[in-house]
Amino acid sequence: MFRKIVNHKPREYLQQGMRHCGGYTIKAILSAYNLDDGRHPKKYLPLKIKSLGFTTPNLIQETLKQYGFDAPIKRANKFSDDEKIQSIKKELDKNHPVILLIGNGYSPTGKHSELRMNCISHWITVWGYDDNEKTFFIYDSYVDKKSYDKIPVGNVKRTYEQVLRDWKGAFYFRIKSFLYMPVMKE
Repeated sequence: MFRKIVNHKPREYLQQGMRHCGGYTIKAILSAYNLDDGRHPKKYLPLKIKSLGFTTPNLIQETLKQYGFDAPIKRANKFSDDEKIQSIKKELDKNHPVILLIGNGYSPTGKHSELRMNCISHWITVWGYDDNEKTFFIYDSYVDKKSYDKIPVGNVKRTYEQVLRDWKGAFYFRIKSFLYMPVMKE
């Protein structure tokens, strides 16, 4: 069995409020590569997006490109469950953090609700995995930082099964289910 952690990791953990997870995701990536200029995460988003609080995959891609990253938008919806997990691990093995669009069923304390998951979309970043535990190391700006100093990277560990469940996305984004964006420095 194998454990992999991306060579770069976010410099700090920041917890978001109810919105702007896309900005927090962008800031986490930039801080991992020493490119964050210190601004608030929502300041990485255009004004009209800041007011709505919703970030599209294209906006994340375009913003990261301004800093020299390539973040292709990919879909794993036609893959088997094992192929979905392998698609994330394959990118992590190349030292590419992976951004996922999930259905956010988690409260800030980490409790999960199926109803919440079906109603709220959310961006997270995957920074590593442990095959022995069948877990991913994730930076999730919505949950608290209680595990931040206890795991090698990120603030939460989620099992492969939990990631598959969440990765289906909120019901209004099921057409974009299993969307992922490996992040590569050009």
